[in-house]
Amino acid sequence: MLIAIIKKRQKMSNKDSLLEQAAISAAGLQQSHILGIFALLILIITIFGLLGLKKITWALLLMLNIVLFAYLMKLTVDGSVKETIIGPDGKITDGEASDDEDDDDDEDPASPKKKSTGEYENPELPPIT
Repeated sequence: MLIAIIKKRQKMSNKDSLLEQAAISAAGLQQSHILGIFALLILIITIFGLLGLKKITWALLLMLNIVLFAYLMKLTVDGSVKETIIGPDGKITDGEASDDEDDDDDEDPASPKKKSTGEYENPELPPIT
């Protein structure tokens, strides 16, 4: 599973990679911290295995596999999404759920218009008398 996770991370787009790095940084961690935690868990599981504590060893192995599998599924699902749109409030939204697209049918001639290239066009103001 660890090899599959490494392959998925290498295939991630730059945008997804930056989002994941931002989430890790927001938690106060770095990539080296995560690798250190993983190595420490493997060491602890190995020590419990050598001491003959089968129940603790199997429980820790099961939890580690569940966490790795969940992370692999997260990478798989995130990689299958075509485009991630992040709103101004930081929430991930769908392209169809955007409020801007809902207003296209009821255009008001006095409202500001957008160019077809996506640039904002200044509204024409009435002259000041």
